[in-house]
Amino acid sequence: MDDRSLLVFRRHMQLRTEAERLLGDRAWFLLESYGKLMDGTRSGLYVSGLPGEEQLALAKRLIAGETVHVHLMHRHRSGNYEASSLRWEDGKLVMVFRDRERVA
Repeated sequence: MDDRSLLVFRRHMQLRTEAERLLGDRAWFLLESYGKLMDGTRSGLYVSGLPGEEQLALAKRLIAGETVHVHLMHRHRSGNYEASSLRWEDGKLVMVFRDRERVA
């Protein structure tokens, strides 16, 4: 591994450690692995495809009480075009649909 790769890896691990500290292991795993951006210039991308700083910024926005336009695809069924946003409540990710809410 060259020096640049090692630095990139170290930075990734630092960001991951911080995100897991903020959200916990499970919530961070769900957000990073299954979160799909639902608006903005990066709409359609998964959180895992964002630069690390942007991933961490999403975690910080959630902790700050914001609702973010990210749909978790972990329970998504093919052909179902319903989308949700996410918010943080009582230490859990909550999927906010148009007509209901569901803990992730």
